[in-house]
Amino acid sequence: MSGQAGAQLDSEYYGLFVGSGINVSYARPPGDDGTAIGRYVREKSAPYERWLERARPALDAFFARLAAEQRIPLVPLSEPSEEIHEVIIEDVDSSVVDIGAEQRFRRYHRGRPCAVTLNGSGRLPDFQTLQLRFLVSTRVRRSTLEPVLQGVADILLRARSGL
Repeated sequence: MSGQAGAQLDSEYYGLFVGSGINVSYARPPGDDGTAIGRYVREKSAPYERWLERARPALDAFFARLAAEQRIPLVPLSEPSEEIHEVIIEDVDSSVVDIGAEQRFRRYHRGRPCAVTLNGSGRLPDFQTLQLRFLVSTRVRRSTLEPVLQGVADILLRARSGL
């Protein structure tokens, strides 16, 4: 079995995973009753769970503000949703325009909110993993999402201690 220590946090408007960023292969020790791997994972993941609990109030407030301001068309995670690659409009490089992206989105979109998953691992120290997900009601620009990802990373960094 392999994986990384970390913790998952789900709230009304977002879900995120923070992890060690280092995959470890776990082997059951000889004579183990089958619980050693679980104990190891719980022990190594506990600091990440505490970290997310410290960050949760600020993260909840941040996403409540985003939902109220409607800069990003957030939808509660409890809504039925779909995953479509073209939900993010890649506008970081304004010299490149992907005309077909909108057509592909319209072709596959069935009217439900769409999932957005962002990787912010480079924003945390020590190779730590940061995966953020939320739902939106319409397509969103990458340039609008970057401040959200950075805001989440900033909140996490302020709440980071004891790792």
